[in-house]
Amino acid sequence: MRLITIVIAIGLSTAGPWAPDDGVTATAVVFGMEGATRSFSADEENLGFRLAFDEANAGGGIHGRTIRTKAYDRPVDGGDSSVVASAARLLDEDRVFGLVNWGGPPAIPLLALTTDRKAPYLFPHSALVSSEGRRYLFTSFPRYESEAALMFPYLARERGLKRIGLVHDVNAYGRLFLERLTALAPNSGYTVVGTVPVSEATPADLSGGVRRLKDAGAEAIVLALYPAQARAVVAAKRAVEWQGRLVTVGPLTDEQYLQTPDGIAEGALGFCYYPDPEESEMPGVARYRRAMTSAHAGHALNRYSLYGYTFGRIIVEGLQRAGRDLTRERLVDALETVEGWDSGGVLPPVTFSRANHHAQQAGFVCELERGRFRAKSSWIAPR
Repeated sequence: MRLITIVIAIGLSTAGPWAPDDGVTATAVVFGMEGATRSFSADEENLGFRLAFDEANAGGGIHGRTIRTKAYDRPVDGGDSSVVASAARLLDEDRVFGLVNWGGPPAIPLLALTTDRKAPYLFPHSALVSSEGRRYLFTSFPRYESEAALMFPYLARERGLKRIGLVHDVNAYGRLFLERLTALAPNSGYTVVGTVPVSEATPADLSGGVRRLKDAGAEAIVLALYPAQARAVVAAKRAVEWQGRLVTVGPLTDEQYLQTPDGIAEGALGFCYYPDPEESEMPGVARYRRAMTSAHAGHALNRYSLYGYTFGRIIVEGLQRAGRDLTRERLVDALETVEGWDSGGVLPPVTFSRANHHAQQAGFVCELERGRFRAKSSWIAPR
């Protein structure tokens, strides 16, 4: 009789309102990420997210659980549809808890996928999707439309650049800046003198397109591109001896692809989201450097891995707040309690609520000087 009583007591103790969601075990929570993507920016972002998770795990985990990731490498061919297929496989077959990062144009269909599965979609490195009215999506940096509305008029009104060209990827990211540059021109004091679409991920030579913009009288060329494409523009600038100013947009504003021995990209303008990862004395950046040195000694620092590390820390904060009885809904509820979270100066204080899942409204104007982007403004929140 005593044995029966014990069994009943055990059964009652495991019953109750909490039942683990997909991706949650007694010892781990598992998120879906991408493996190798062959994209410099995406791979560095994911390195940063994993760095934050490994740091939390080394400190004992979160409420007795380690943070783990399950990932598939991005297929060589297949485009955005193959990326979405990998995410669907992680959610439907591997039963991960949610998705971390998965930025770029695939963020648009992935938003629909995660909404349908009621799975957290956390901080995709993209401003193509809005978290407004979205229960499971939390977004990161300023929207591209807002950045364009601030930066393009600034070029003409503050820098006197009246004739502007554009080199852009043919995907949704590049098309957005093409549309905004064209639409804002009549009321902003500049003329769009030409555009050069780029379809290759790693173009061999863009000197023909840059020469056309030079011949059209471009004083500035906006780069709505990815790092490998932007490097080709820098090389073309040298090849055709164009003396104008490069302008970076979106998450492209990072020094690595602009640093050359001859300083051909000096004076490039951009809208920076984060401080200099190598030189900033902000506590959050110093913490990132220590973590990188410990885990990836000798690995180059950049704003992409700084991004992943910082937003990975926000995910860790949400898991801490959600408590031991972790579910997807409780993580979302917990993140919505974040108020004035201090990144250590990497970005302005972060506040979420039921009506606001967007982490960062502000950035700052920056200019490439001696191979580093230097701040030319304080934090500015585009409208």
